[in-house]
Amino acid sequence: MEKDDAFEVVVFDDEIPGDDPRLRRLTEAGHRVFRAAGDSFEILDGLRREHRLGATVVLGHGRRAAGAIERLGWVSRSFDASDDSTLSPAGVSSAFPFASIVVVTHDNLDLNRLCLESLAARTEWPGYEVIVVDNGSSDGTPEMLARFAAAHPRFRVRALPENRGFPAAVNLALAEATGDPVVLLNNDTVVTRGWLTGLRRQLAADPSLGLVGPVTNAIANEARVDAGYADLRGLPAWSAAWSRAHDGETTDIPMLAFFCVAIRRRTLEEVGPLDERFGLGLFEDGDYNRRVRAAGWKARCARDVFVHHWQNASFRRLGKDAYFALYEENRRKFEEKWGAALSPSP
Repeated sequence: MEKDDAFEVVVFDDEIPGDDPRLRRLTEAGHRVFRAAGDSFEILDGLRREHRLGATVVLGHGRRAAGAIERLGWVSRSFDASDDSTLSPAGVSSAFPFASIVVVTHDNLDLNRLCLESLAARTEWPGYEVIVVDNGSSDGTPEMLARFAAAHPRFRVRALPENRGFPAAVNLALAEATGDPVVLLNNDTVVTRGWLTGLRRQLAADPSLGLVGPVTNAIANEARVDAGYADLRGLPAWSAAWSRAHDGETTDIPMLAFFCVAIRRRTLEEVGPLDERFGLGLFEDGDYNRRVRAAGWKARCARDVFVHHWQNASFRRLGKDAYFALYEENRRKFEEKWGAALSPSP
């Protein structure tokens, strides 16, 4: 999978000379460098929109534009003119706050590999960790995960001897996740450049948001949109065009499905882990949405972030009868907990 994971750099015209060799080194390392004529939100947001900036660091005295930088979900990095390391690619990338991404796997070897490859190749936000919890796979997934983690330092694996279910596996990862936000990402997804940055930007723009999720091609609720690509080769270009057309748009949604959801750290600390009464899974996401709203937080769908979803890849392996038996069992548990209320769709 072609790599598209370089963060972007913005400098103010009056702070760093255009011929500074350190900026040239950033460019040579694959990072786009832009010069801003001013420090207002309107100027910086216009630059973001025009050039479709993803993860972006403002170099220099970022305090002059601190409000705009925070609102955009960008970061700032001061520099020491006498210390080249402060403007090295590694030094600049250290300015980005940490995010945690949790992926639960159970068989589906090829989809697991595709999901992880897309994360490694297309997550341009440089400050992140990926915690993969394997639920007792027997198809070669544990061995693939071990090899993948050995080759990608940001990834680590927790292998369980049996299938403890989605909520329990997520909670195992949540207990050691250190980032903000924490993103739950299904193993049957494929991400594109800007996915994590876009979710973070929505959380930064609205402090009342506890949960935010993307739109997708396959889900049984309002987050589904009509996709215009025939196969995964066309996904990156179509997703980029979709995001540009829907820049900044969010919508209310009754329930964010947990194929991909970003949880603010403070929300997670207040609401707690997933409810493990739901066993293998189903309805734990509807339950968590209710708990988040009961705690006073909002949940919204970011229409300018798109994640491909194969949908129900793990549950499909149960077979139709077992799946609907699990659905009915967990619907009963959901309604016993919340009363006679509308439940999420299968």
